[in-house]
Formats: sequence, structure tokens, C-alpha cells
Amino acid sequence: MTAVLALLPVVLLVTGAGLVLPPDRRRGAALVAATVLTTSASSLSVPATVRHAVVAAAVAVLGAAVLTPRRWPSGPHGIVVTVLVTSAATVTCVLVLAPSTIVLAAELAALAVLVTLATATASSADRRLFLRGLVAWGCAEAVLGVVEAFVTHRPLPWGYKVLSTGRSFVSPNRVLPGGLDRVEGTLGHPIPFAVLLAVCLVVVLLAPRGTFSRPAVVVAVPVLSGGLLLSGSRSVLLALLVAAVHGVLTADTARRAAVVVVSGLAVVVGAVLLGQAIVEGVGVLVASGSWENRWGALESVPLLFTRPLVEVLVGSGFGSEPELYARGLLPQTGFTTVDNQLVTTFATVGLLGVAGLVALFVVGFRTAGRAGRGVVLVMAVALFSFDYFAWFSMVVLLHAGLALDDETARRRDLPADGLAEAPRAVRSLAPGRPTHVDVDVHADRVPGTGVLVSTRLSAGGSVTPDA
Repeated sequence: MTAVLALLPVVLLVTGAGLVLPPDRRRGAALVAATVLTTSASSLSVPATVRHAVVAAAVAVLGAAVLTPRRWPSGPHGIVVTVLVTSAATVTCVLVLAPSTIVLAAELAALAVLVTLATATASSADRRLFLRGLVAWGCAEAVLGVVEAFVTHRPLPWGYKVLSTGRSFVSPNRVLPGGLDRVEGTLGHPIPFAVLLAVCLVVVLLAPRGTFSRPAVVVAVPVLSGGLLLSGSRSVLLALLVAAVHGVLTADTARRAAVVVVSGLAVVVGAVLLGQAIVEGVGVLVASGSWENRWGALESVPLLFTRPLVEVLVGSGFGSEPELYARGLLPQTGFTTVDNQLVTTFATVGLLGVAGLVALFVVGFRTAGRAGRGVVLVMAVALFSFDYFAWFSMVVLLHAGLALDDETARRRDLPADGLAEAPRAVRSLAPGRPTHVDVDVHADRVPGTGVLVSTRLSAGGSVTPDA
């Protein structure tokens, strides 16, 4: 109760600020607030009362934003329907099979649904505000990581999570030399910390043109990259590489050629200079316990198919991993974390849960814009690295990426004063191309006439209002 009362002023402040903002920026502000809240104070390093209060605050802020009336089109409905169906099915299964975990399941489902709705119904201004706020927060986390690595030697402000054995989670950084420990910022673990920074990097590099200024990109990329290296997460570096390849393949022809040439030269030079170090690093990775545990998780899939048919279809219950370890159906290495979200999903919510998870990624990737697809790819690779559906922060990042249809949004909605913006929109078209664009401007009235309009813009710049 004390934690709830302490957070009440924060919720009131955020809500009041949201009411002051124009309607086409409230969803973006709410998404930034939810991201900051869940990444800074919702991990297992945080006291339970604070954690639940923070999630409740994020849900309240998102809910208020989603209920704000809007006058612009929403994004594709497919991902919204998919998230609603999968969330409802998950909560239903939890009520039937594992009612003791219903609070956690309901919190995760509420965040998933509201983040998806807020992103899918966001205006272009909302998206820009959200992406800029997300990257700014990622840079702040990276700076905290530097302070943690070289000054405090412990995460701020919560410290390390204390395990049931009484020891804290501290592990050496095998990416950077110098005997450093991996850093985790405020996220409670190095991998979620790395995922946040990788998502921010993808957003900076793949967001629609005009979202970030060139100086902002020049500052953000090295700051985020440095924080990512300090996390020591090799799996997230791989995820970022996959997203980067996608970014290169989807770039315009001239930029793609330049990036391919530069990247090829960098790979050749890196292989020559660091070849021996890379070979040794791969050897360390294969010999590490994390590799053995993740590979063992995949090897447990045939054992999970030996369960009764009902359990194979709908799982053994949300949070049933301890029981499955006791039954010998999950790796018996003494490490009681699966570290593979696909295997965990199959174990706890069955084949139907896996089908829903795959549907989320397929539908989201299909409808997302370029930056959204980059985020989805990072989160897809991270599925094989750790069980991130138990992390509120990861649920927020995933569902924001799934619904981030940034490219179609730029063509789809203009501000209410779209007539004033029309010449700029026409000038942005490439000269000499036989392009014709139809844009519906959502406005209350044409100044001085009081009538609603539909405005047609052509490549030549003509504007013909039809009253």
C-alpha cells in the first residue's frame, strides 16, 4: 500500500501532462511512460509491492491514452485482433490450469493489449514522440551502464537480484576484455538491458526519415552500442546483426550498395585482425554453461511430447516449470531456468500457445513498417535466449514493435491542418516521377467556409478541394 501511495503522485503527474498534450500526442507520451516505468522498476530485483504498483500505473496511463478520442485512421487491425485473441486464450488457460498465477498473467495480458492498441491507433506525431522518447531512455540506460561498470560496480538503484541460494547474479563480460562484469542498468538482468538497447539502435537506424536529426543519430549510435557491449550479451548482438541485415536488404538501392561495400570491407578487415580472438571466443561460448542450458532446452522437447494429450495441447499450466523439472521433463543440469521462450511456451501453455506465439510474430512482421520489423526480428531471435514473457519490460517492447506500422502511417494520416501542409507534401515527392497520391485530410472545416473537405494532391502540386 505504501508503494501504491508513493506512485500515486507520479500517475497523477503523467496523466495531467497527458491531458495538457494535444490528442495526437497522448498515445506517444503514454507509450514512453509505460516503457520507462516497466524498464526501470518492474524486474525481480524490485520489491514486489513496488513492481505491481508500477505495472498498475503503466496500465492506467495506457488505458487513459487509448480512451482518448482520435480523428485519424488506426493501423492494421490484424495484429490487434491477434493480440486480443492470444491474451484472452492465455488468461482463460491460466484460470483453468493455474489460477494461483492469474495476477501475473492478467498484468502481462493487460500490458500486451494496451500497448498494442496504443501503438496501432497512434498518430504520426505519437509515433515520432514515442520513438524519440524510447531512444532517449535507451541512451540514459546506456549511461547508467557505464556508471555501473566503472563507478558503482552495482546496478542503480535496485542493486543485484539475490537468488534463492543467497548469492547475487554477477557474471563476467566475455565480449569485452579487462575483466569487467556484465551490466544490467535498471532492468534487473544483462539480457533485457541489451534487448532494450538493441531495439533502440534498430529504431534509430530504421525509423522513417525525419524522425531523428543527424546529430541525434551521431550521438545515439555510439552511446547505445557502447552500452550493448557492456551488457556482454552475445545472443542479443546476434539478434542485432539479423535486424541489421534486414535493414540493409530493405534500404533503397544506392544506400544498400554503399552499406554492403562498407560492411564487406569491415568484415574482411575484422576477420584478418581479430580472427584468432573470434575463434577463441566461439570456443568459450560453446564451453559455457549458457550454451549447454539453451541446447538442453531444445533437447527436452521430445520429453514434453510424452505428457498426456491435454497437456501437450494446452500445457501444464502457467508457471509450472518447477513441477516439470521435478518430473524430469526439463533439463536436469541443476539450472532451473529454461532460457528458451518457445520451449517454455510449449511446456506451460502447450501447442496452442506456441501456435499463438508464432501467429503474433507472423502477423506483426507482415503488417509492421521497416523499423517495426527490425524490432520484431530482435525479439524473435531473443526468443531462443531467455524466457522474456515473464518480464513486463519485454512485453511492452515486443508489442510496440508488432504494431509499429510506421511506413503506412506516413502516407495515411495528415494533421487537421492538412491543407496548410499540402504544398510541403507535394514538394516531398521525387521530381520527374509519374507519381499520383490521394490523401484524405481529416479536418473539422476549411478556414472561412465551415465545410468538411476531402483533398486530392497530385505530383504537380495541384490541390483540388471537393466540398
